[in-house]
This record gives sequence, C-alpha cells and structure tokens, in this order.
Amino acid sequence: MNKAKTTSHSVNQKCPICQGGAVTRASVHQPYTYWRCHDCGTAHLHPQPSAEFLADFYETYHGRADEGSVFADFESRTAADFPAKARIVLQALRGAISQSGEARRTLDVGCGKGFFVREMAGLGFKAEGIDASHAGVEAGGQLGIAGLHAGLLEQQTSWDGRFDAVTAWATIEHLPSPREFLRAAHRLLKPGGLLFLDTGLADDFVDRMAPGLVQWFDSPQHLFVFSAAALKGLLAEVGFLVLKVDPNFERSMARRIAKLVRNRILALAGKCLFRPALGRQVFQQMRMETKLPFGSLVFVVARSQPT
Repeated sequence: MNKAKTTSHSVNQKCPICQGGAVTRASVHQPYTYWRCHDCGTAHLHPQPSAEFLADFYETYHGRADEGSVFADFESRTAADFPAKARIVLQALRGAISQSGEARRTLDVGCGKGFFVREMAGLGFKAEGIDASHAGVEAGGQLGIAGLHAGLLEQQTSWDGRFDAVTAWATIEHLPSPREFLRAAHRLLKPGGLLFLDTGLADDFVDRMAPGLVQWFDSPQHLFVFSAAALKGLLAEVGFLVLKVDPNFERSMARRIAKLVRNRILALAGKCLFRPALGRQVFQQMRMETKLPFGSLVFVVARSQPT
C-alpha cells in the first residue's frame, strides 16, 4: 500500500464542508490528523490518503479477517440493522410497488457484498448496489446476490433519474468528496426521490464531553466525522429537502436507550474521571491519540428537490 505523507494545514485553510470555518487540530492517529471546524463542528482528515492508497485499502476491506480485512469483525453487526432499515425505506416509499404497478428501484451505495441489496430485493424492490471494492462485489456475486456494480457513483453517467431511493449506510464518511457524492445521488434520483444515509456523529454531547475520543475518529478509513448541522447544510446546498435527522439511531427502542445511557456515561467519565486521574498532560495526549468504542450514529432522510 502507498503510505500517506503528513502535512500541516496552512494558516488560511478552511473547512471543506462548510467552506468557511477555521479549523484546529482535533485528534492525531499517526500518520493522520483530524481537524475540527469552529463553525460547523465537522472534523476532517488532513492530509487525505492518496487515491491509490484508498483503492488498495478497499480491495481488502470486505475480505476475511485472516486476509487482513478491517471490516470483517463488523460486517455481521452492521447487517443486523438491515431489516429495520429496509422497513424504514419501505414505509417511506409507501411500499415496494409504485402507483404505476412497477417495482420501485433502489440503489445502495457502498454496498460491499450486497447484503442490504438482498434485503431490499426480498421486499420486492428492483434493488441494485455499487461499491468501490471489486473484491466485495465479486464476493457478493459468489453468494448469489444480483444487481451489484463495481465503481464510483460519481462516474455513472447513464443512471440519471433512475432510482426511487438511494441508501448509503456508514459510507459518506469514507468518501474523499462528500459534496460530489451527494450531487451524484441527487442526479441519479427521480424527482422527489429519497436519500437515506447514516454516519458517525461529531459535535454532539458525547463528542463535546470526550472530543476526539469517539470511535468515528478512525483513520485512514473515516475521512470525515460530520456534525448534524453540517450534514443538513450540505444536503440543502446540493438540492435536498431534509425530512428527518435522528442523532441517536438504533434498530430498536431498547438498544436506543441502552446506547444513549452508555454513551453519556462513558463521555462524562472521559471528561470528569480520566483527566483528574491521568493529569492534564496525559489526558490531552490520550484525547489526541486514542479512540474508544462509543459514539452516536446520525440517521438522515432527505428528498430530492429541483435545482
């Protein structure tokens, strides 16, 4: 794999999401550094790994753990959410069949092996998926999952106005240019089509109490850790009407409550216990260089509007 080189932000560097806010160092995971925007609260990785590095990285991303896959341990856990998410899409579209009697088309971006595509197809949708990892798409094909494409959404020139819904689960934070991704999703949706996405949340209570410690500061794969306000602003900029923002998504109410309580306890512990116990200097070093297994997941639904 290619190694990323480290550089510093220039004095005039601005946030790439809100394109106006000044940034300060938020977290360091050698050789990578996250920078947080004072205005919108989003953190971003700078410098980003090269395109060649990311291409190599994602070719092994959906493999087995003994092959070096960084995603293997989380794959089944992520897929456990898919039935609940598929029901949300089904309800939002008011069924898998349109008023014309045709099956609605959906596209899952960052589909990996295609488990969510299979879930949607089982509900009666014409479901497709796309992923940058050829290896992931090939593995899905070997599992008998149809409709999977290898490539980048932004490069699809023949899909304009094709889909009733686009989904992107834990995907936008991996993308070098989230703005261009959202523009492409808007272009591929039918007028009034729906975008569903979720991603790790920055600048909420948990992240403010334990800044830089939440699990989403995970380089080199997470290039951005979005605030809810920044996501809403970006979606509106490219032509979406935001219908729903859930800053603590879970597939069941019991899990939602348990996660909310756990996150707040751990965040307060990071703020009130770690610092006195470790001392200011050691705590600051831990804050900059460590991530802990907690954090909030924000779930967003937006409707495509004419631009």
